[in-house]
Amino acid sequence: MSEIKNFSGYISNKRELSEMLGKPFDAKDDAGYVKAAYDRWGEELAKYLQGMFAFIIYDENEDKTICARDRFGNESMYYYVTENEDVIFGLTINEILDSGAYKKELNEQALELFLTYSYLPGSDTFFKGIKKLMPGFVLVYKNDDKKLDIKRYWKLTYKGDDSKTTDEYAELVNSTLNELVDDWKIEGESYGNFLSGGVDSAYLAALTKPKYTFSTAYDNKDFDESELAAKSAEFLGAEHIRVKVTPEDYFGVVPEAMKAMEQPLADASTIAFYLACRGAKKYVDVCYSGEGADELFCGYHAYVRRLVNSNNPDYSSAPVETYYIGNTKVMSEKEKSQVLKNYKGNLTPLELARSLYDFDDSTGDLTKMWLCDLNVWFEGDIMLNAEKMSKANGLIARTPFLDSRIYEVACKIPTDYEASLSESKIVFRKAAAHMIPEEVAFRKKLGFAVPVRVWMREEPFISQIKELFNSENASKYFDTNLLNNMLTDEYLDQPDNWRKVWCIYIFLIWYGIYF
Repeated sequence: MSEIKNFSGYISNKRELSEMLGKPFDAKDDAGYVKAAYDRWGEELAKYLQGMFAFIIYDENEDKTICARDRFGNESMYYYVTENEDVIFGLTINEILDSGAYKKELNEQALELFLTYSYLPGSDTFFKGIKKLMPGFVLVYKNDDKKLDIKRYWKLTYKGDDSKTTDEYAELVNSTLNELVDDWKIEGESYGNFLSGGVDSAYLAALTKPKYTFSTAYDNKDFDESELAAKSAEFLGAEHIRVKVTPEDYFGVVPEAMKAMEQPLADASTIAFYLACRGAKKYVDVCYSGEGADELFCGYHAYVRRLVNSNNPDYSSAPVETYYIGNTKVMSEKEKSQVLKNYKGNLTPLELARSLYDFDDSTGDLTKMWLCDLNVWFEGDIMLNAEKMSKANGLIARTPFLDSRIYEVACKIPTDYEASLSESKIVFRKAAAHMIPEEVAFRKKLGFAVPVRVWMREEPFISQIKELFNSENASKYFDTNLLNNMLTDEYLDQPDNWRKVWCIYIFLIWYGIYF
């Protein structure tokens, strides 16, 4: 007899499962599908599930616990092995902290890695001993002999196939998305879409046809995409809601956002997304979001930049794994060794990145970057942000671009079809042009920029940061004299130095909450 102890997510292949299992289920009963899949396929069940999910099943007959996490890391799963080799499971870290079986201790190695990445990839967490089950893995724990077995049921693989043209792939992407989009909906739900000024969210909204769309809006027009989003919404026939974000709003919710995040995440868009989710929840229960398009279809500027640099005779021929360990690179090892009181450097960010994805000598540079994006940055930053910030506001976020049927197309597209010296996400943009205006489909990527680099230099925010940088908590881990130097105009005038300040600030906010 099996029992679902905990479940979170959305199963997108319900129709297929109903056929394989021989009976229909309530479309809203995702956990029921998971239980039936376990009763049919046992520990192999995750192979048959599509969508976004994390679950804990207890099998009373065999006295064992089975946990799994979806292929891309939409939903989180954590575990902790006690001194007695018992295992505590949780869909959140707080479930383990609240169990009484864990004594809180900071994982200082995580802090070192965080100051480079601005997030923490891999299976470790900021809580020493608490582990994250990685995407595409199943965990089985047998109580009688206290045996813990973690095995992979799915792996990202590049399968480049040049038998089709870019136009043929674009048509295939578009037809596949149109076939699967209804599988991500439940009749009668109140839903909307997050909408920026770019192609991903506009294309998804054209597919889902929402009543409402949502974007963040700022007084600083250099960062504001809401006008472009509103134009896309007008074309789509949706009512557009601009969620106004002021610096007071932004800094005011940092503590509650970091509490919900459970681990520090210094992507500036995280706090803006938290506020966007709060605004959207006033209108809808479900919001569709475009996560996955950039990662699956080589959408980041770094792909173009790598090609440009590789064709530049003056560019040093550094291996791509050194050049590109993920989508952010904040502090160098030298900088960390200076600012941290207890720097050890036992595990470098590059070593961690290499442990999370693999390739052979024939793998091209862009393919390496594609693998790194999906295995490192995507899981550690993008999906954690989408999951935690939406749930913190009682909003359900769904990501149809991460349907495995789209992955099976994307992984076959040759990378030279995806990026050129002047353009990224070539096939995806051509696919989107089937449904949205070309000016939107081929608009250059703007990103989800936030004016925090401007706001943090203004009062009262710079004083708040300075106070935290001179706190007792800061002095435990950092050279506070160097921290104060980082707040000078001379330092902050240098490109991207604000990210270094923001990383430390976010860590100290989070540390104050949890420790």
